[in-house]
Amino acid sequence: MVVRVTSGPRAGQWTAVILAIWMGYTAILAAARVLDAWAPPPLLLLLLSMVVFLVWASRRAWLVRLCELSLKWLVGFQAFRIIVEVMIHQAVAEGIAHPTMTWSGTNFDIVAGMSALLLAPFADRVDRRFLQAWNLLMAGVLIITVVTAILAMPTPFRQIGGDPPNVWLSQFPFVWLPTVLLLYAWLGHVVLFTRLRRTAF
Repeated sequence: MVVRVTSGPRAGQWTAVILAIWMGYTAILAAARVLDAWAPPPLLLLLLSMVVFLVWASRRAWLVRLCELSLKWLVGFQAFRIIVEVMIHQAVAEGIAHPTMTWSGTNFDIVAGMSALLLAPFADRVDRRFLQAWNLLMAGVLIITVVTAILAMPTPFRQIGGDPPNVWLSQFPFVWLPTVLLLYAWLGHVVLFTRLRRTAF
């Protein structure tokens, strides 16, 4: 919807089609238990492909047009992570996810969502250097969260013990957490970083 507004109906349609294909592809892999292998873990290959996509997308015209959105929207977008973290916390409470995956463990990604919600109304009036520092810091929190999740997976290089291991991320519909919602969060950081970098301080 946002791409449609900033880049036109055709770009919005292509975005919807590509997203539907990606979600369908990852759902099929999860349902077929293809992602349940952990030596080597195919789920990490999907994460790597997302990194490649973000590098490619960083120079696309449609992403540049997203930078034209209000800073309130670009900052406030990250507030969706509050809902994600509440859901993860519930998964931990039900014994599905590893305990380190929530704020009672080492995952403080909810800070990104809550701070985005509080900061968004004032984003147009805040010093751009502060916004860039916030954006980079919250991206760093996201990196720590991802690394923590990977280190709790039952791979040969697992460093975080305890039960249950993070096998739930390879199952449907939870596979959309790392392959869709994580991608949204990263894309939001890339767009905001690009917007602020183009703004003279």
